Amino acid sequence: MPPNILWLMTDEQRCDSLGCYGSPWARTPVLDRLAAGGVLFENAVTPAPVCVPARRSILTGQAPPETGVWYNHDTPQCPAFLTRPFRDAGYATASFGKQHYGCRTSRAFEHEEQIVLSSAVHYFHYAEPYRHEAYGVIRYPESGRYPWIFGGRFPESADRTSEARAAERAIRWLRSLPASTPFFLRVSFNGPHTPVAPPAPYDRLIREEDIRLPEAEPLPPSAPNWLREVIHPKAGAFRLTAAQMRAMRRYYYGEVAFLDSMFGRILEEIGRIRALDDTIIVFVSDHGTHLGDCGLVQKQTFYEPVVTVPFFIRFPGTVRAGARIRTPVETRSLLPTLLDLCGLDLPRQCAPLSHRTDLENGEGPPLRPVFSAFTTGSFEERHTDRLGMVRLGDWKLTLCADPAPTDVTLVNLAADPYERTNLAGRSEVRETERELRALLLDHLTGQGEEAPVCPRPRRGDMEWAKKRKM
Repeated sequence: MPPNILWLMTDEQRCDSLGCYGSPWARTPVLDRLAAGGVLFENAVTPAPVCVPARRSILTGQAPPETGVWYNHDTPQCPAFLTRPFRDAGYATASFGKQHYGCRTSRAFEHEEQIVLSSAVHYFHYAEPYRHEAYGVIRYPESGRYPWIFGGRFPESADRTSEARAAERAIRWLRSLPASTPFFLRVSFNGPHTPVAPPAPYDRLIREEDIRLPEAEPLPPSAPNWLREVIHPKAGAFRLTAAQMRAMRRYYYGEVAFLDSMFGRILEEIGRIRALDDTIIVFVSDHGTHLGDCGLVQKQTFYEPVVTVPFFIRFPGTVRAGARIRTPVETRSLLPTLLDLCGLDLPRQCAPLSHRTDLENGEGPPLRPVFSAFTTGSFEERHTDRLGMVRLGDWKLTLCADPAPTDVTLVNLAADPYERTNLAGRSEVRETERELRALLLDHLTGQGEEAPVCPRPRRGDMEWAKKRKM
């Protein structure tokens, strides 16, 4: 029988919210144990630092220049999703929680239930009769146009959160399946995306003084013009006091601890129904976020707290337990890797994305460039100005491709982890800048929106014994 697949997903989650990534203040025992039992990618790059293009890319194995989805919006046409081959192979497929991949005409999973927010807390406000003052709410000031709820205690019992409801629906679905049917289940929580409202006691679980992030930072001197002109005016940390930022962080990391407990419920149920060791478990977030660092809140930048996300895979007997891979990778490799692990045919265009061999030997892949791209259209500005990032080892270059390449930044993360100094234009790095610039422009403009999509893999031979690649 083929392995089952459990895909655990969050939205807007930073690496420093997990103990397995070295955070001393994180309280994530469930996810830390999963990571310890598998391979953890230390430098996993999101295909886009904003929700819809990132999620579309992960589901298709295609980058934004191939999907044509650059910011948060729906599209009438959707390419073949790389979840379809699992259905063709006899898997029951389902996704519970946040979907948000912007497709109006088809679904990535056979069964989907959209569960994003509770009735008690919305993106910008608490519902009546819950008063903000009674629940310690931290809200981005109205002058910022987007009054996101950055923190507050959830005003009802934990079982009424959207995450608890998504977990419960996923468990019911699992219980309904025949024991002989392999499953591909995704549980996709909205948290720790805004509104960040963990239930008690998670709202006070982590002490503010234990979270060692800077009280406040200005924009890095290397910040490009598009960030200064579009992102910072709408999502600058300057609108929050130091006390508000400390509370915002306490709620954020407490919310992650709550999500960890919800994932634990799901794993416990799978362990009762099926053999957990026969299940491939993957964890990933679509992108990260700022918590006052780099002078910002929210996402839509190429700084490390946003563009590098948690990503690990566990499958005893196949995936090397306890391995950590430093080589930068892209999270759009997730489904090509799962197809390969399950012995299903990979589309030729997606084959280089698979990390099956890396997972088996616990060693990093050959060094190659990884990319991220988006536009600021989600903020209703500069919809067509393509922004891109390429990382090759410790070197990172970003630029705006439209109307002509401009706003180039180049940093070396080993020497400058906080990305304060822009090396672009310096003679001593001229060759590195030239190489990375050419790679990124080819990624952003060489393929274009009309490029062929990764075709749906052939159904092929469905006998597991013949399909398994030993």
